[in-house]
Amino acid sequence: MDETLSRRERKKQETRQRLLAGAMGLFRDQGYDDTTVEQIADAADVAKGTFFNYFETKEAILPALAEWRLRQLEDALLPERGAPASPVGRIKVMLSLVAEDPLVNPQLLRHLFAAVMPHRTERDDHPGRALARLLADQVRQAQAVGEIRDDVDPETVGGVIRTLFFHQLMMWHCGYCDVPLPKLLHRTVDLLLDGFAGPSWRHSS
Repeated sequence: MDETLSRRERKKQETRQRLLAGAMGLFRDQGYDDTTVEQIADAADVAKGTFFNYFETKEAILPALAEWRLRQLEDALLPERGAPASPVGRIKVMLSLVAEDPLVNPQLLRHLFAAVMPHRTERDDHPGRALARLLADQVRQAQAVGEIRDDVDPETVGGVIRTLFFHQLMMWHCGYCDVPLPKLLHRTVDLLLDGFAGPSWRHSS
């Protein structure tokens, strides 16, 4: 019985993964608005009704996509998977990977935040919070090896990096920056970590 249940659960997980992968590919290739639930089901090789066994609406698949992509991002940041040994280097890789993800296309990003906003106080897996936690974890690792000062709050530093990332991303998508996006993001991290106070600046107590 346990073996049958385990097999059933594995099949459910596989179907869910196919739905997520199918939706991601369609959203990337033809946009969110032009993609139908029926097309997502076809891409996953399941009946249209099966989609609704997993997600109530097309919009409801977006938070699940964000969670799925963040788990993949966490795996990509492991040094044993080829990520840089430097935590700051991993932060730069992380931002570049997020910037390349179809989910941060401005149009799709608006749909994603519209889907999660009504539940922002109840969901601990809100994409923005999850990204902030992942950044803060990398900041802590950078502090442990001396790449970032240890007298600053990692949550605050992670939040600042996240805010700058989305600002630079929107500016780039709007055509205000004429440098490659990865270079822009790396330069932003370097500027933040180097600081930009002049010689006459004095920190007030």
